[in-house]
Amino acid sequence: MAGGSKSKNKGSGYERELSKFLGETFGGSFIRSANSGAFVGGKNAARKANLSETQIKGQKGDLIAPDHMPKLVLEAKFYAEFRFHQLLQPGDMPQLDEWIGQCREAVDPGDFWLICFKINLRGSYVAVHKDFCQGMALGNHATYTDATGDTFIVTELKSFFTANRDIVLKLSA
Repeated sequence: MAGGSKSKNKGSGYERELSKFLGETFGGSFIRSANSGAFVGGKNAARKANLSETQIKGQKGDLIAPDHMPKLVLEAKFYAEFRFHQLLQPGDMPQLDEWIGQCREAVDPGDFWLICFKINLRGSYVAVHKDFCQGMALGNHATYTDATGDTFIVTELKSFFTANRDIVLKLSA
């Protein structure tokens, strides 16, 4: 297929959609990152020694937040399926664990990181570490505890950002 694979185009489309929504919600311009967090995460963390703060910020997640939100790191995923029922059952969720791992590799202490994901015919959701949720309005949500013992809140994306706009701005500043 000319111009990239179908799944890559699907993911890019979601990143643009999410960027537009976040820009309307928080002001400023959210843009897609040229690379993913893997560029400076995990085994590639040594690259940070040769990059400016602005360059590092542009490589941490899938979206680059505006200047007034320098601590915000966003992963954006678009998949056909997500096994929501596993949130209510004991055991691991390999798909969510993989996304959490990607974020963990890319972020630095003090970053406010979120995993935003869209599932075909199901909607858009956000997974946020419970430590960030103090004072947040979460609405209907599920909790997930990963293999490391960290707990995440999974809830509907647009209502999360709309209801918690001021807190998200504060955590991202």
